Amino acid sequence: MVKLIFLCRRRTDITHEQYAELLLHGHVPLALKHHPALRQYVVNIVEHSPDGAEALDSIGELSFDTLADFRERLYDSAAGQALIEADVRGFMGGAHAYVTTEHVQKAQVLAPSRGAGAPGVKLMCPVRRRAGMTHAEFVEHWLTRHVPLALTHHPGLSGYVTNVVEQQLSPTGGEWDGFAALHFPSAQARRDGMFDSAEGERIIRADMARFIGRTGAYRVAEYVEKI
Repeated sequence: MVKLIFLCRRRTDITHEQYAELLLHGHVPLALKHHPALRQYVVNIVEHSPDGAEALDSIGELSFDTLADFRERLYDSAAGQALIEADVRGFMGGAHAYVTTEHVQKAQVLAPSRGAGAPGVKLMCPVRRRAGMTHAEFVEHWLTRHVPLALTHHPGLSGYVTNVVEQQLSPTGGEWDGFAALHFPSAQARRDGMFDSAEGERIIRADMARFIGRTGAYRVAEYVEKI
């Protein structure tokens, strides 16, 4: 299975709240009806963009059995495609798209309900490798060295997913190497359980400096539309 991640911005003539309404209650039902090859669909409404990063309105996670299903069998019909494209023009100002491979490092403790806002706090973190490091070296370090440290020293995590970028589909957007999804059962768990100790924090930050050149955390409200 492949996962496509879309970093989305609203049209300039609508508000963030209008965008979220149009996406969740207008676009999602159309997507579920007219994207027959769609296997999983998660909409993340951005609540806070990190300082200095591109302001986003939503981050979409769409999974297909194969990339060909997205490229060649996305729509159920020409009429369905026309409906989707017209709808997107009504609220979407732009999007950056990436093909990723998902690695579930820790399954969510609190399973979200389909179509409803998931409980707890979710952070979506684009990650760019350190200068002088290849993408393959970055992935090796992330998955084999950093992930075990994160699972040890982030006791508050209720879910952890690493999405490794395989290719960028859009001509625009940052050259990201991966997207991390971090789940916490509550805002307090995020504050109090981010690190197990001062030494654990030092270990995590020192390791991040070894392979990460740029990152940031988008706080999002997660809506699982198809699982």
